[in-house]
Amino acid sequence: MFKNLASEMMGTSDIGIIIEPQDFNKTDIDDYIFHEDNEKIFFVIKSKTDEYCFTNVAFMHLDGKSAMSKKRTLYRYLYKHNPIKNVLLETAGTVDLDIEIKFLLGEQHFSIDIDKKQIEKIRDLYKALFTIGETCKEINRKRNILLQS
Repeated sequence: MFKNLASEMMGTSDIGIIIEPQDFNKTDIDDYIFHEDNEKIFFVIKSKTDEYCFTNVAFMHLDGKSAMSKKRTLYRYLYKHNPIKNVLLETAGTVDLDIEIKFLLGEQHFSIDIDKKQIEKIRDLYKALFTIGETCKEINRKRNILLQS
């Protein structure tokens, strides 16, 4: 208990790690994937309090309020209703333990802290999110052209 409290006070309780694909089934968020509808996990980030999951149809956030509580809330954001925008990668400074990936999903802002030792995987996630965001922009542009004609 004191360890959780200390890490929360120091701000290290929410630094996530990227979960390897062979371990997706060991995460809590895997229980909420619609496998029967062919939903597939691409990326999972897990911290002491939260889990973040990128699938082929949605972004999911299993939100733990603090490292001291077991209570969690699941949020699901379908990409078709919540386009990805403003993707940023904030690299670590000399004494930082984490790298932040930031993005806007619909109207919701996300900032996810990830262990800086996983920089290569974080770069891959950044590239994927940026590309999805650009694709969403292009789809909306074409949709608007079709609606005007």
